[in-house]
Amino acid sequence: MSLTNFPNGVSSFGVPANAGLPMTFGTYYFVDADVGSDLNDGLSMDTPFATIDKAVDSVTTNKDDVIVLGTNSSHQLTEMLTISKSRVHFVGDPFGRMYGQRAKVNYADGIATADKFAVKNTGVGNTFTGIKFLNANTDAQVVATFGEGGEYTVFRNCEFYNSCELTSNTEAEMVLNGDSAQFLLMLKELWNFTTVNL
Repeated sequence: MSLTNFPNGVSSFGVPANAGLPMTFGTYYFVDADVGSDLNDGLSMDTPFATIDKAVDSVTTNKDDVIVLGTNSSHQLTEMLTISKSRVHFVGDPFGRMYGQRAKVNYADGIATADKFAVKNTGVGNTFTGIKFLNANTDAQVVATFGEGGEYTVFRNCEFYNSCELTSNTEAEMVLNGDSAQFLLMLKELWNFTTVNL
């Protein structure tokens, strides 16, 4: 059987290669916080980037590029992750886990910042699948884990958690200020698995 490769790094021998990843004409970029390097090209699982920031810088707006996040460790942010590019797709755990996602994006405590959010999205048509977004930064400027200011953003099986200032009425997991965001739960039946009652 022939080796297929759609674009850069997701391959199989005659087997559908998407495995929960979106089929696209865009480019796939891989991020592995444990073994990656931002000196890599990020175009395969063998040469992943180390940071999401590098992947966001590398994607082309409006091309349906995909950023695949490794699920083996937390992706630590050192500043607010700003996503202003459009039609970019972030994929963590693609297997239908509705909470407790293994792909974690974490804004740790101890980072002095003037940023309002751990992650801020203002792009159009971006999607996030199977990602847990965490904010542990106790800096008073940070008011939410995720600031959604985009248009038609889709969140599939994502979790949002703000572990600081739990008694505050001015902090939140998410600030919604965008247009027509959608929050979806995907069940395993989407992959044609069969449920058996025992």
